Parts: sequence; structure tokens; C-alpha cells
Amino acid sequence: MRIAVDAMGGDHAPDEIVRGALLYRASGGAAEIVLVGDPARLHASDGIGVEPATEVVEMGEHPGAALRRRGDTSIAVATRLVREGKADGVVSAGNTGATMAAALLILGRVRGIDRPALCGMLPTTKGGPACLLDAGATMDATAQNILQFARMASRFMERVHGVPSPSVGLLNVGEEPEKGGRIQLEAHELLRGAADIRFYGNVEGRDILHGTTDIVVTDGFTGNTVAKAMEGVLDVMTEGIRRDIFGGAGGKVAALVALPGIRRFRARMDYEPYVSAPLLGVNGVSVVTHGRARARMLKLAIDVAERSIASGLIAALGVAA
Repeated sequence: MRIAVDAMGGDHAPDEIVRGALLYRASGGAAEIVLVGDPARLHASDGIGVEPATEVVEMGEHPGAALRRRGDTSIAVATRLVREGKADGVVSAGNTGATMAAALLILGRVRGIDRPALCGMLPTTKGGPACLLDAGATMDATAQNILQFARMASRFMERVHGVPSPSVGLLNVGEEPEKGGRIQLEAHELLRGAADIRFYGNVEGRDILHGTTDIVVTDGFTGNTVAKAMEGVLDVMTEGIRRDIFGGAGGKVAALVALPGIRRFRARMDYEPYVSAPLLGVNGVSVVTHGRARARMLKLAIDVAERSIASGLIAALGVAA
């Protein structure tokens, strides 16, 4: 198994990306790693290869235009390695739009899948992750697209996260079947009638972090908005607890008393083990992780790519279509 890593993508590239690759190798990862980027800035070791790429798609660039103008970007080169059979998957912490555009333009879609979807993985109070799909790939999804999203996410959660027969909820403004607009009503009927999906019914935004269902499906615009709002809330909560509750001399004493509970809460709400996920529906493993990824998160993203490849995820998505 060989995984191409976009070494130039992300806020902390390339140093933290290289460190993440080394951390993966040190942990006993089964895949061979090839870093794609500027060789002069990549100082890898431990048998990690380097594939030259001179350009980078910056965060503020239009992804499609950048890829069409410059074929030597790190994400394009890494994705082409997958298409050419020189790598089994690609991982990037760079421009998410560029990663999705490269996957679509270079790898194409899985036969039978109409639109791709990005799985936003979120921690839940029950301890495991919830998959929010679509988190930003297809903004104008139809009810039929949402049905395909549910099928793809079910195969992903089964194979990559080991969740048997995952439950699926449809994001809506109420739990009742008659709630929502035309697309939600149509999607509800399709999901309810799908024998290969364990459909729970409608769920609301507040249910996601409670882990009411293993998967929550919606269109890409709504999903992206919800995921970023929740990420912001978690960041504000964490900062508020650290600064407002346990700040100052008295707070430090209180923090010592509350330390076991703080550690449990931090572990439960830690999204680093879950935030990385493949772009579902493209004909190859292309894992997207957070732009703020440091070494640990990048290592975990490579783990996800390894499990996706080893479990035959792409073939399973073809069956899901």
C-alpha cells in the first residue's frame, strides 16, 4: 500500500505534514508514504519518499482555475499518482476545494454516483463519531443525491469506523415526517423506502452532537454551515472553560480538583481522531483533513486513508450506488 501526502497543503505545511508522516511511520503504519511538494523544503527520512511538485493552491485561490492553469500543484501531482496506480490514496490538509476539484477532474466519479459528498466527522457525547454528510461538496443536492449520500456514508461508517448497521437521520427542522421543504419531504420518503439503510427518521441540529444517529444527511450548503458552527461552538466552549472558569489563581486550584473530569470531557470532545474523512463518490481514496492540522491530526488522516484502502471502500461505494 502506498499513500501520497500533499506536503505543501495546510496552515502548518510543510513542517507539521512531514512530522505527521514520520509519526505515522513510527507508529507502525502499514503503508509506504510519499510526500509531494518542494524537495528543498521536505526533509523526510525513515524510508519516506518525495515526489517533486513546484506549485501550491493557496487558500484564497479559486480551486478549479488554479488546477487548470498550473498542473504542477502538490495536490494535482499527488492525485495523479492515484490515477496512474503509483499510489493507492491521497491525503491533504490544503485547500478543501482544490482537493475536491482535483479528485473530480483527475479521478472522476464512482460509476453510478451522481454527485460527490464530503463527510464531516464530529465527536458526540456518546463517545463515538457522527458523520455529517454532505459537509460542503454538493450545495444543490436533490432528494436522490441525499439517498446516495446515506448509502455511501453507511458503507464508510461500516468499513472505516467499524460501526455495524449505522443509523441514518435526515437533518430537518422537526422530527415529524411532514416537516421540511420539498426536498426534505422527498428525501424522507426515499430513505424510508430504502431496504439497505437503517433509517431513523428526521433529526434536528441539536441531535448531532448527542449521537442520536451515526449518520446525518443533508445538502452541502446546510451541512457545511452546521459543521463550521459546531466547530466554532466547541472552540468557544473550550476557551471559555480554560479562561473564564479556570483562569486566575482560584481557577487553578479549582482546575486541580476538577482535573479528572476535565480530561474526560476533553477526550470525549476531541475531534482530531474523527475530523479526517475521504471524499465519498470519487473513484479513488482522497482524504481531506483540517487546514489547521498538525502532526497528530495528519497521522490520523493517513490512518483513515489506510483503513479506507484496506477495507475496499471504493468498491463498496460502487455497490451503494
